[in-house]
Amino acid sequence: MRRWTVALVLFGLSGAAGASGWAVADSNHVWEFPRDHHAHPGFRSEWWYVTGQITAAGAAAPTHGFQVTIFRLGLTPDDPAWNSDWSVRELVLGHAAITDLRDGRHLFSEVLTRPGPGRGGFPAPGDSVLAWCRAPAGTDGTWSFRLRGDDGFAVTARDRGQGLLVDLVLEPERPRIFQGPNGYSAKDPASGAGSLYYSYTRLRATGLVAAGADTVRATGRAWLDREIFTSQLADRHRGWDWLSLQLADGRDLMVFVLRDQDQRADVARATLVDADGAERWLDLPRDALQPRRWWTSPVTGARYPIGWNLRVPAAGIDLELEALVDDQENVGSRSGVTYWEGAVQVVGGGGSGYVEMTGYGPEGRPPLR
Repeated sequence: MRRWTVALVLFGLSGAAGASGWAVADSNHVWEFPRDHHAHPGFRSEWWYVTGQITAAGAAAPTHGFQVTIFRLGLTPDDPAWNSDWSVRELVLGHAAITDLRDGRHLFSEVLTRPGPGRGGFPAPGDSVLAWCRAPAGTDGTWSFRLRGDDGFAVTARDRGQGLLVDLVLEPERPRIFQGPNGYSAKDPASGAGSLYYSYTRLRATGLVAAGADTVRATGRAWLDREIFTSQLADRHRGWDWLSLQLADGRDLMVFVLRDQDQRADVARATLVDADGAERWLDLPRDALQPRRWWTSPVTGARYPIGWNLRVPAAGIDLELEALVDDQENVGSRSGVTYWEGAVQVVGGGGSGYVEMTGYGPEGRPPLR
């Protein structure tokens, strides 16, 4: 039951947006940086999230895909009434994954803990650390997102038991952009579901990665997302497909499609970033993202699309996408959260990126609401 509660808080998040005292995301937020890189405890949930493809020194093509995410999962909007070291207002959930694109090996690690000394937390503005958690049992150190100056980042995650390592410096190649008017990404206007959402769509990534015994120095390109919200989905929504693409022509594209309980596309939107960094927010036809190849997980039984046709008519975009490795499923044994998160390419050399898919599988959305 506890595992499903975490899954609900993370990927369910339906119902009245301002229920039970939580803040409501809307277009009136007054942004302030670097303050807004830090935590927003008035909202129920938020995440610091980076994905990318990276190339080991001497290689001609990307050798690894990576993901690191730290989630803040609010349990109550108020401070507990009792004064106890065991009082918990929120949880810290860390996810890290790396895929060796040469041999298809996909490694995933998870940490779930409460904030506290030696465990994890979300330091106040002014601290260079934005979010952190202890490494998994058997691994020294911590996982963290950190600020470098006003607009750079560093991310670290290690699991010695699995041979997983991501230790990278991230330097923006173009300005931060908002994923909607004044950074408000509306998911369902009727219920008020939506998020405060901004991205760095192109960052130069340099550092160390490992997917097994060998640690390699590598360089590549990353995408960093920040979402802050209380309700992401309407009751009718089962999950989402999310894409971040860095196109070969210099443009960057984010697409999300929300699916209903029958797995039909219900809401589809995009943000297109031109080569000069200017963004455009676009409504998409519901059939903008069409699966054309599928893979079934031998672990969970979930059936995921892993090849797609993508159309963005307003931008003249018509792409064919392919997963670089079929099995890039993340299965959270502690949290109960399961989703597919993986490196993809635009067929024909048109670019690369990442896709995230939630709400698939026999159980679909968590049963708790």
